[in-house]
Amino acid sequence: MRTSMMRKKRWLTVLVALVGVGLWEVYPIVFEPDVIYYTSSQSYSVTSYERVKQRGVLRVVTRLNGVGCYYKRGELRGHECEVLKAFAGHLGVNIQVLYRSDLDSMMAALTAGQVDIVAADLTPTSTRERNVRFSEPILQTREVLIQRKDNQIHDWAQLAGKTISIRRGSTYEAEVEKLAAGVNVYSQLLPSRDSTLEIIQGVADGEWSYTVVDEHIARSANAQFATLAPPLVFGEPRSIAFALAPTSDTLLIRLNQWLSSAEARTIIDAYHEQFRDQGKKSRRQLSAWDHYFQKYAEPPFTWLWLAAQANSESAFDPQALSPEGAQGLMQLMPETAVDMQVLNVFDPAESIQGGSKYNHWLYKTYWRHLTPENALAFTFASYNSGVGHVLDAQRLALRDNADPNVWFGSVENYIVKLEQQEYYTQSYVRYGYCRGSETKQYVRRIFERYKQYRKTFHENAGA
Repeated sequence: MRTSMMRKKRWLTVLVALVGVGLWEVYPIVFEPDVIYYTSSQSYSVTSYERVKQRGVLRVVTRLNGVGCYYKRGELRGHECEVLKAFAGHLGVNIQVLYRSDLDSMMAALTAGQVDIVAADLTPTSTRERNVRFSEPILQTREVLIQRKDNQIHDWAQLAGKTISIRRGSTYEAEVEKLAAGVNVYSQLLPSRDSTLEIIQGVADGEWSYTVVDEHIARSANAQFATLAPPLVFGEPRSIAFALAPTSDTLLIRLNQWLSSAEARTIIDAYHEQFRDQGKKSRRQLSAWDHYFQKYAEPPFTWLWLAAQANSESAFDPQALSPEGAQGLMQLMPETAVDMQVLNVFDPAESIQGGSKYNHWLYKTYWRHLTPENALAFTFASYNSGVGHVLDAQRLALRDNADPNVWFGSVENYIVKLEQQEYYTQSYVRYGYCRGSETKQYVRRIFERYKQYRKTFHENAGA
């Protein structure tokens, strides 16, 4: 009996020991709770580069305000996002963009470890460097005066008695104050909710006479308007850089090393070279490529629709290159060209075939349920600005009790609102800033040209 009891105790001891070892392996923190300490700084900063590699994603926060980072035809564009996309590719990871409407919320996301890099056209300052680390500069910029052709000046004395309109709370206030010390110029402070691009467009439309912006913003694709004269430079050169968390040493080193590489400089230089070359497109007459339009047309996009679209895209120039990187007769983005199996975007036949396929994909995927006119209009709008911005415009229309399935007189007016900060910063707007007035006019030009072509070709067009 006693022997039996001893055996039971031994088995019980062994069982307890095995259970203890198992718990130790699975839940060590239960037995040794003071071994691991978690803090917000340790969880993010010490191994920031390794964490990027482990998760396979470089997280970037930006305003999506149409300048350094924005969506164009569903793809990330802008000088900052172009650079960071390539950097992510260099690291062998994907890029993820988080949208925040203001600098304070972007910095909060960085501090909380929600993102790795802030891309917001930032100039390093001693005040900012107390809280973040800055990369090597990606460009140099200066303040410039934005002006129209009908009130262009050539020296500062001509500004005497005139008004410069700038956003309240912006760094441009100090520059205008310096200017006012030598020239009798007035300043008008606009609401802080107005974005820089909105103010530039206001000058172009005659709402204001002059404004001050950074030179690289003035040269960006979304700041180009036919009524504007060349900007007048007056600020001192300063840097634009990315911001990282104070403890992101390894990631910062990797980023700076890459920014000094030939690959990075090629991307940056090529991006800004496009701005110097814009407006140099040659023009051809209608019907130079009629046989290709007829060959690759697919209902509901008849060949006259394709011709009208090509005219609006490139003025029938097969070598056309836009500041955003769109190429060829149908202005296909490189990623879209790959998706549509276009090998040479500058070959008119391949470009037209690729544009036709992309039209049909957009139509079948998103808009075939609409009435014929609206299906065409929404497809062309998506081709121009990207489906995401069109869906955002539909959300705006729906919340305003307008018809989200009607383009003319309805959604076309709401995509224009995505140029305004008070609209593109709404929580339900996913893709941020969009140069919606361009998209509105793009669709209208296609429809107007199509009507003209119908008159020219009559029934024989097959339209």
